[in-house]
Amino acid sequence: MKEIVLNVFYKAKPGMRDKFVEEVKKQGVLDKTLAESGCRRYEYFDARENPDLLFLLEIWADEEAMTGHQNSEHMALLRQIKAEYIEDTRIERY
Repeated sequence: MKEIVLNVFYKAKPGMRDKFVEEVKKQGVLDKTLAESGCRRYEYFDARENPDLLFLLEIWADEEAMTGHQNSEHMALLRQIKAEYIEDTRIERY
């Protein structure tokens, strides 16, 4: 099966980008995701020109791995964190 690549673009609430990433790390979401079977890459990048934009690169071994990730308890926690810090999310799938 082919790898799945997700480009995730976040627009944080004003001044909340770094706090969002800190909370994701503090709550263990990042570590738990990286430990998942089939997770090839899961990495955040700050936009250089806009302090409220954040890019997440996700690479999954296959559809099954990505689906398992989306249904995990730590993804439910991530959705709660996003509600507090993120205004908008756009996902491109490759």
